[in-house]
Amino acid sequence: MPVIEVDMLIAFVNALDKYHKVASKLMKRIISGELKGVKVAASAYLEYELILKARGYSEEEIRSDLNHFRKIPNLGEAPLTVDVLIEASELREKYNLTFFDSLHGATALLLDGVLISLDKAFNEVKGLKVISPTSL
Repeated sequence: MPVIEVDMLIAFVNALDKYHKVASKLMKRIISGELKGVKVAASAYLEYELILKARGYSEEEIRSDLNHFRKIPNLGEAPLTVDVLIEASELREKYNLTFFDSLHGATALLLDGVLISLDKAFNEVKGLKVISPTSL
């Protein structure tokens, strides 16, 4: 069950993002069932919401985006649990990851160790297999 982090969510909804086409292809493969068991880390939804809020988006716009994500066929959600928080804390200490990167990485590690991301910060995390969406 690979986990998607926030970079693909942002790229998917933003047609001007340089990775929009890559994110759109990824989502099409998920929707069609070609890629199975893909989940979004709940922490990615939280980070997405905070980014949009900081950019001045309204609560209604943010809620609309989150509702659209929730309705994407075959896209699951990986919960934010106490185990994720503890693992994330350890990742921040060991690898100096940002707060949200540590949450996304911890979520993936606790599921099956696979993360779909463009972020190079994850490349050093032992036990985490990072798949670039450009290679899918």
